[in-house]
Amino acid sequence: MSKANSNLKLLNSDLNETKKWFLDQIQEIKTSIHIYTHLDADGLSSGAILGKALYRETIPFQISVLRQLEREEITRIATLNQDNESFMIFSDFGSGQYLELIEKLNAKNEETSFIILDHHLPQDIPNKDDDKIKEIYANSRPWHINPYFYNVDGSTEISGAGLSYFFAKILNERNLDLSPIALVGATGDIQRQGPNNSFTGLNSTILEHAIKNNLVEVISDLNFSPIKPLNEAISYSSEINLPGLSENSSKMLKFLQSLGILMENSDGSIKTLNDLNQDEKQKVSSAIIEYISLKLDIDPSEIIKKLIINRYILKNEVVGSELHDLKEFSYLLNSCGRSNNGSLGIAIAMGDRRMAYNKAKDHLINYKKSLVQALSWIQDKNKIQYKDYIQFFFGEDIIPENIIGTIASMLIFSKSGDIDLSKPVFGCAKRKDEEVYKISGRAHESIVKKGVNLSEAIREALELSNLKALGGGHPPAAGTKVPISKIEIFLDNCDLVIKKQLESK
Repeated sequence: MSKANSNLKLLNSDLNETKKWFLDQIQEIKTSIHIYTHLDADGLSSGAILGKALYRETIPFQISVLRQLEREEITRIATLNQDNESFMIFSDFGSGQYLELIEKLNAKNEETSFIILDHHLPQDIPNKDDDKIKEIYANSRPWHINPYFYNVDGSTEISGAGLSYFFAKILNERNLDLSPIALVGATGDIQRQGPNNSFTGLNSTILEHAIKNNLVEVISDLNFSPIKPLNEAISYSSEINLPGLSENSSKMLKFLQSLGILMENSDGSIKTLNDLNQDEKQKVSSAIIEYISLKLDIDPSEIIKKLIINRYILKNEVVGSELHDLKEFSYLLNSCGRSNNGSLGIAIAMGDRRMAYNKAKDHLINYKKSLVQALSWIQDKNKIQYKDYIQFFFGEDIIPENIIGTIASMLIFSKSGDIDLSKPVFGCAKRKDEEVYKISGRAHESIVKKGVNLSEAIREALELSNLKALGGGHPPAAGTKVPISKIEIFLDNCDLVIKKQLESK
């Protein structure tokens, strides 16, 4: 039996236990199930999958979308639960806070009234300590499901939505049709880490379910947005750099026209990648490979690795819509959550293709504008600051906490050269209702391979700074919050910890 099949067999066995325990627990409960989930694309996908699964079982539920699951939020939930005595499900967070959840939410008889379906490293786990993970696994069954219990990497091989999907599928085999939404969540968490942007680990199993049920199609395509005007999609690509053409959509349009491709549709709009036939795509591909190889002296085989990718098409969605392509779908959901419209994202992922979808498209336009403005501001005002081993920026009055992590990620994947990829970047956004900074750390895969683990680094820096905030995530992406008065010492300690990580590898 392969490692993946062995992992899935044990996961499904435990999920069957969790299902039986869950159904026994809720027999005594007269209120609805309360789902708490994160505001990003993975969190909204997770919440939607669970909501749809409970709806099909005629189990009453409500969904709350949270910016983070912090100590104060857990206390608030505990206070609410004293009156309602509802059963709770935490999706896409909870593992990093499981000790607080036990302390605050367990009943007086120490019975647990919640389930955690999370793919982040569990609380107090240094360096994926196998013995500690086994201990947590043994002590938190059947209410805690986490991929690290099954030797599965939660940062690349399965997302929160994936775990929610496997739970939903155990509840009812009919929920196989929710597999595309699980893949949307994984895409939003940048988990297409295999060759040609393919899925790996348990995500590839979910993809098999979706393909087998004729829900998703995989095609080989150019690595550009399929729905943006093609000149814009190429010129502002974060993956493909064409010196003299990138960041200049007008020059890019002339370049495409020089290939003999009619770039206007009958209505006068610029064609998208979706509008091109295979011959036209081949012309574009060949021209880009030739251009980059001449300008940058890069071997064509290396260019092809980034230029040609797997594209995942949702077969039941309208061609050219934001829901037809997994990546565009995840981007739409992320824009909902990051613009305080998480309920719209939940509704879309649960199947609303009218009112919620139309509203979300309007918010998407404003969301894109806010990202462009934030990145331009950072670049124009030279807002990146440096220490020996880290770099950081403050959002000031320009970048709110809801998008600080997105901006940090975009900087890491940008080809603008604004940041040093050999150092992790920490974005710091002042929270409106508290005297704290929301911290979002991001690290390029090249330094993660050298030993950088931001989840561990943030937790250790908090401890060194005598701060009790919860923090964590994944090796390449993690976050926390820090009092304004402590931000300098926290960043100094992040610098020290990253230095230690790099030197100990």
